[in-house]
Amino acid sequence: MCGACGAGRSVPRWEDVLAPPSRSVLAARAARADRLLDGGAGLRVRPWLSAGYLLSDRVGRTVHAADLDTLWRAAGERGARPAGWRPLRGADATVPVEVPGGWDLAAAAVWCAAVARAEPDASLEVTLPDPGGARTLLVNIEYGAVRATALDGAPDGPAPGAAILVRGAGAADAARHLADHHHEAARG
Repeated sequence: MCGACGAGRSVPRWEDVLAPPSRSVLAARAARADRLLDGGAGLRVRPWLSAGYLLSDRVGRTVHAADLDTLWRAAGERGARPAGWRPLRGADATVPVEVPGGWDLAAAAVWCAAVARAEPDASLEVTLPDPGGARTLLVNIEYGAVRATALDGAPDGPAPGAAILVRGAGAADAARHLADHHHEAARG
């Protein structure tokens, strides 16, 4: 309970809606972020206990990031971009993205945060089926910010285990990059 507003409860970070934070979840996200960072920047990402991430450069300077948004902001300040990133172009569309073997929510969370930093003018809606349950996760990436909501038993969303849906301008490019990132994360 934070107590700042007097409501007696705190609101979880958007990335924690996808998967509650634990050491293993933070380690998975750090590994996915490390793989998604463009290697030319010379940055490395490691989990830091249960308190976020450490971003280190080639000479050992390290910065702590409490969440994925802060991590990608710090990486961007050091000139890093997501590997293979191309600007999102194209008309408003809805594009399904399917990957055999199911989705990795750590990879999806890292990708959403990276898109928000790499494309600050993007306006995308990503519908994620939760591979472990009967809920659907709705992620909005708008103007550099990310918000996530869990929709329990949503009749209009995809069935659990089905494809991710990416909606918005440049959705085809975003879907292609998301699929590439997921395949790369699955190899590691």
